Amino acid sequence: MKKILPLLLFFALSIPFISYSKDIDIGVSITNGELRSFYFSLSDYYRVPEEKIIIIKKRYPVIIEDELPILLLIVREARVEPDIIIQLREKGYSWYDIMIRFKIYPEVVFKRYIIYGPPYGKAWGHHKKKIIYDDRDIIIFSNLKFLSEYYHEDPQIILKYKEKYPRFVDVHREIYEIKKEKKLKDRDFDRNDRGRDGHKPSESRDKADIKDKKKEKDKDKDKGRDRDYPGLGEWKEHPGKGKRFE
Repeated sequence: MKKILPLLLFFALSIPFISYSKDIDIGVSITNGELRSFYFSLSDYYRVPEEKIIIIKKRYPVIIEDELPILLLIVREARVEPDIIIQLREKGYSWYDIMIRFKIYPEVVFKRYIIYGPPYGKAWGHHKKKIIYDDRDIIIFSNLKFLSEYYHEDPQIILKYKEKYPRFVDVHREIYEIKKEKKLKDRDFDRNDRGRDGHKPSESRDKADIKDKKKEKDKDKDKGRDRDYPGLGEWKEHPGKGKRFE
């Protein structure tokens, strides 16, 4: 009996670690480029390890990709583990209820984005005591906040993309590709806009102009004496002795 108890204790303690490592293996095997870039951006914005986001999604299929921004926002603001939030969701709590439970108020967190979202728009200022946002509203606001602040994009433009795509994951892919292409074009333009000496053509021309002006100035200095006193002589070159005025 004494030998059995330590073995049982060992297996009980090892189960969470086995489960965790299994989740890690599953997560790392994800090859969907669209999801990869989405998870990476979320990880970078919310300062959460990408592996942790993948594990959350794999362990809790009830959480869809579009809900990850609001989940991570509450985790960050309330400083609680994702499991606690997800357990509340599984019990039937709305995202609004969970936010209020942890004293995270939509009118504060989403103040900049309230006017962009349906269905109330600018009416928030007049009816905020009566308005309770549903899950769709909270998901829209959290994704607007994430995408707008991470990519420095106008919320109105993001909403236009949302009209084209059913999911914010697709909206993210569109913005990601556009920003990536623009960055590559800017880099190529900057590279092509430089001369062989590593400077831009405009910089090379400026240097050439300065050099020419210096030559003209030196030339005028050499001829200054005979220019100031015409008929008195001129500067002549003497081998080994330099210039003399004669």
